[in-house]
Amino acid sequence: MYNSLSALPAIPYNIIVALATSPDAEDLWKMLKYGDYYALNNDNLTFDEKLSFIWREGPQEKFGVFLTNLIEDAIAESKCIFKCYDSYVHASNLYSGVAVYAFEFLYGGQMSLVEKDGRPVLRGDLFINTILTVLNGKEIGGIGKLTFFEEMSRYDYARAVVGNSKTFTGVQLFLSTIVGDNGKESGCGEI
Repeated sequence: MYNSLSALPAIPYNIIVALATSPDAEDLWKMLKYGDYYALNNDNLTFDEKLSFIWREGPQEKFGVFLTNLIEDAIAESKCIFKCYDSYVHASNLYSGVAVYAFEFLYGGQMSLVEKDGRPVLRGDLFINTILTVLNGKEIGGIGKLTFFEEMSRYDYARAVVGNSKTFTGVQLFLSTIVGDNGKESGCGEI
């Protein structure tokens, strides 16, 4: 049978769990919870605290992690927002395709910097570094590993973004993995 992309729906959540369980991602979670320059000086969050950031339904303003590209009412100038979703899926052949995942980290312009190792660093740069450290080369439910590799997809890149006209900024990062399976089993005569 041909590819049905059956692993596709679970991958964004798998990514969040990988970030929630990695000691190398603690700074990301602190940046999500704490909006000030000294955010990284706070204690690490528990696994349950990290997963409680995920929006599932209803009003979005209390949440900071979204498994969708569209958020309607969560943007506030005093918080960080992290979005993780599949942005593109390219067919490679009948049995596999390349899924490109978007990682967006948005924050108010007045909270762009955090202190790391005694110096000011851009939240967006630290976010990109954290995602690549934890996820580049990580198995997250596709065939093979999530990668930041142009030969996998020409869409693997990072860039600065403006979240609205003047008060919200951030970064986007794109990584890819191969997704494939043999689809649903079918017998003779099934369509």
